[in-house]
Amino acid sequence: RHFKPLMIHCEFPPERSYTPPPLTQHRVFSRASDPSSDAAERPTPAALLPIPLSEKIPKPRGEVSRISRGGYNLQEALGWPASEYEETRAFVSQLAREYLKVNKSWRLQAQPKVALVYAEAQKRYPILERYDGGWVVGDMLRIFLKNSCSR
Repeated sequence: RHFKPLMIHCEFPPERSYTPPPLTQHRVFSRASDPSSDAAERPTPAALLPIPLSEKIPKPRGEVSRISRGGYNLQEALGWPASEYEETRAFVSQLAREYLKVNKSWRLQAQPKVALVYAEAQKRYPILERYDGGWVVGDMLRIFLKNSCSR
């Protein structure tokens, strides 16, 4: 037995063009209507001001990467997005290869060279100045040197 294919013919009305409403977060305001357009009157953003030592972020308790002994995971302690953490870590590692002896431990490094790595890292990433004593750079260096020295 053979059945003829069923065919249905449908016609749809032409589509209407749809214009989404403007998003307020993407609205551009002109400088002429902005009363605080004078650069002299504008306050400096808080992120650009130097942070007093008492307000700097202290180093967590314990030793970096020694979680089983009461230490901490650096990436979790910072709470940065993974891409920012990885970019900063890669730059600090590059500075370590450039200025330090990667086959020697942290304690055997020349302190002027270590200070140079700290300064270069803070110059490139000003957020590192928010951390008391630059402990983030020190921890990144300790992890890098521990891994490269043990190879």
